[in-house]
Amino acid sequence: MNTVEIGDKFESKSLDIIKKMIEEEQLGHLTEHIKIFRKKEYYSSLRKKNIKFDLTIEVWPPGANRYVLLYIIECKDYDKRVPVSKIEDFHSKILQVAGVNVKGVFISNSPLQEGGFNIAESTGMMVIEAESSEDYKIILHRKSRQTESNTLPFITDTHDKSIIDTGVEHIERLIDKKILSSFQIISSDNRISFGIDKLSKEAIEKLSKNELEKIDSKIFTHAYTLSTKKLTEYLKSEYKVSICDVNEASILGSCDFNNNSIGLNTSIRNTNRELFILAHEFGHYTLHQRLSIGQTLYNTFNDSELNFKTGKHDLNNPKQWIEWQANYFATSLVLPKAQFLAHLWKCQDKLNKSRGIIFLDDQYQNIKDFNEITKRMAYLFNVSKTSIIYRLKEMELINNQSRLKSIGKIIEDYKKELFI
Repeated sequence: MNTVEIGDKFESKSLDIIKKMIEEEQLGHLTEHIKIFRKKEYYSSLRKKNIKFDLTIEVWPPGANRYVLLYIIECKDYDKRVPVSKIEDFHSKILQVAGVNVKGVFISNSPLQEGGFNIAESTGMMVIEAESSEDYKIILHRKSRQTESNTLPFITDTHDKSIIDTGVEHIERLIDKKILSSFQIISSDNRISFGIDKLSKEAIEKLSKNELEKIDSKIFTHAYTLSTKKLTEYLKSEYKVSICDVNEASILGSCDFNNNSIGLNTSIRNTNRELFILAHEFGHYTLHQRLSIGQTLYNTFNDSELNFKTGKHDLNNPKQWIEWQANYFATSLVLPKAQFLAHLWKCQDKLNKSRGIIFLDDQYQNIKDFNEITKRMAYLFNVSKTSIIYRLKEMELINNQSRLKSIGKIIEDYKKELFI
């Protein structure tokens, strides 16, 4: 198979995935309002001829003489980074034929040159790109809650909300959701990893231990705990990382590779949130310097949802893997296993309880003991009780026999302070 055939196969298969997912989702009463075309031509008055696009989706409200929403999707195979000119050309073609309310999607199994990605982001174009052997810098944000809208952006200057009613908005959400879902399938199907190493817990723990040894060896020899001050000073001296303030309410922390900085929201300074979030951003700094996923695409992926049966977060997309890695790095840094167990035993000794596994059922005294242990451990390590409960569960130190609450439900009760 030659390179042209390989490229055609990638492009055709990717477009087929999107087309199929949208067609399968359509309900009978929506089918007539969603029209999907392969290789349809649209007239350009500037060129005085038609321009052909790989895949277009038109949304027609009842009785309309023209579509009010248009998706234009291009899928291309390149053997090197996508040139800036290709993104500029795609954007120019969109503007020549588009009219209002257009969403442009560019898919490639090679990453974009930085200038091309910047153009795509500033013009409202959605990009899905493959992994790269080169660095591609983005800013990773630590959100305080799930704020993703699960929608694709409109091409700048084409948005006219006045002609989109609630019926069209419903169709828009349906199509956006399916296109975003199809990205995950395309990525998986073509082994696109965005530069994310699927590190094991053991590998992450080893990396965090190496950092802790350099921060303060007494953390291991004397079971000292890590403080925000120690970590901040270490980041500044060892990595020349500057710690800056973030004032956007929805962002608890950020890691900016370009500026070699970590941002922390002013609202969490001097609270039990600060240390873990700082460690989380240090996790990004350590593990994710070589990511090749663009910020716009990264933001479209959902945060992981807690699986109540397992008490864990499912990992189904790049964002979830990235955030899990940063979380586990922070857990290993702030709550190293040996030190965590040593302090748990001390806490149990003070409460005249047996060392080791905590027994939890629906009896008042056992619930009270569990709450007291998690409270004391959270205070000692300067983290949230949720962080302590997660670590206890992950280390298999809870024997939960409660008929009323699973560990997942207990964690959900602490959702407002969820930082692992």
